[in-house]
Amino acid sequence: MAGFCTKCGAPLSDGIAFCTKCGTPVAAADAVPASAPYVPPASNAPAVYTPPAAAYTPPAAAYTPPPAYASPGTTPPQKSGSSALKIILIIVAVFVGLGILSVAGIMFGIYRVSKAVHVSDNGKGVELTVPGAGTFSAGDTPVSASDLGVDTYPGASQQKGALKINTPKGTMVTVVFETSDSADKVIDYYKEKLGSGVSVMQSDKGAVLTLADDAKKSTVMVTVGANDSDGKTAISITHTVGS
Repeated sequence: MAGFCTKCGAPLSDGIAFCTKCGTPVAAADAVPASAPYVPPASNAPAVYTPPAAAYTPPAAAYTPPPAYASPGTTPPQKSGSSALKIILIIVAVFVGLGILSVAGIMFGIYRVSKAVHVSDNGKGVELTVPGAGTFSAGDTPVSASDLGVDTYPGASQQKGALKINTPKGTMVTVVFETSDSADKVIDYYKEKLGSGVSVMQSDKGAVLTLADDAKKSTVMVTVGANDSDGKTAISITHTVGS
């Protein structure tokens, strides 16, 4: 059997082209799906074909990825700004600590020196003795030709402020004299006293005479200059000897 007529529901025989009851073409019946249920017509109404309901497919739920969890034993990264600030504070604290230690060391050194330094006043000058560094004196202490490395100018008077330094590395003596003779006369005197090895730098106002003795590690420098205020001539003699 080929099926049923789609219009009147009458059964159809194989090989016929039209329904024998209502004349509806059989091709329309072939278009009916084999799975379509048959609903018999009412006694007083033609049969009505009801197509199968489409299967309901629920919409796919939106995918929400699971929250990320840190694995055990790991520490979330800290902000770089916070780390940098901590490093800066540590560095500042280190420098402040070093500065405090340095100041404390300096103060302790000054305290030890103050305890070891000996100061004496002989009425003509002050002498300072520092253990391991030597002696330093300044004032009106008389000096000799051996102290100066050359004779003093005849008749010149020693001025205040003579300086003597005696250290393990050598000695230095600086004294200022004053005379009423002219600067040229004083310069000629010391040129003769210092001999041919003297080096002279001369100008209209005075001269600087230097004699170096490498064998003795000794240097004598005589500075001569006119004092315009009183018309006298000032003579400064510096003698250094290395160890």
